Amino acid sequence: MARHPDLDDAQDNAVNTGLAAWVAVLKGLEVSVGAAESTLQDPLGHLSAGPGSAGVKTWLPPILTTPFPPELSARANALAEKQESVTRRLEEARLDAARQLQAVSSVPGIGEPAAAVYLDVKS
Repeated sequence: MARHPDLDDAQDNAVNTGLAAWVAVLKGLEVSVGAAESTLQDPLGHLSAGPGSAGVKTWLPPILTTPFPPELSARANALAEKQESVTRRLEEARLDAARQLQAVSSVPGIGEPAAAVYLDVKS
């Protein structure tokens, strides 16, 4: 990373370390948004990869001691826009799936337990 001309070595190291930490946070979020977006093409996601594929990980907010670097603003804004787009598309897909499930459940006999059609009361 480039050296900041107005900072001593310790300050420069802290700025670069903070920048690297924020870059890692953004990268992790970008990967997560990309994984969410991939479910639009492959709804089973990692499940379709078969045994031994990676599971869903719980997201934990990062603990950072440095303020957000202004030089990463454009990247963060692009990430936020993509996240909103993917969220909107996932919601549309969810609503479509719900409509399809509703249509299937309205067909008589689908999802209902088998029952006798005739009852013999003379036996």
